[in-house]
Amino acid sequence: MHEVTNQDLMVFVVLGFCTGVFVSFYLTRLLEVVHTWRLFHETLVHIILMCVSLIEDVEFIRELKRKGMREAEMSAAQIHKFEEVDERTLTNWKNSVILSLVAKAPPRFRSMMPFKTWQEAVHFMNDAFRGNDQ
Repeated sequence: MHEVTNQDLMVFVVLGFCTGVFVSFYLTRLLEVVHTWRLFHETLVHIILMCVSLIEDVEFIRELKRKGMREAEMSAAQIHKFEEVDERTLTNWKNSVILSLVAKAPPRFRSMMPFKTWQEAVHFMNDAFRGNDQ
């Protein structure tokens, strides 16, 4: 049988200590990355939610505008033209918000933004909220 001397024991203790230091260092880094990803993901979902809330407010204002145009006795054709312009403007705004959000994100975070259009961003938000409900 092999007898464990104090020197052998000290080697194992030092190796165990060094291994523990390296493991804790890399585990800490891994957890930092995961935490940063979760924080970015949650922030991104809430930014999209704020934009959706803005769209709801814009829709309310558009309805007030429609009502005002009817009360001003504008023709149906004129009201329709205004609505078309409003719809194009709103669509352009929604797409530009998403493009700006993706373009202005830090380069290392862009890969965590799996959308390029408004519909994809809303789908991303809905999936995130469905995932939190489970």
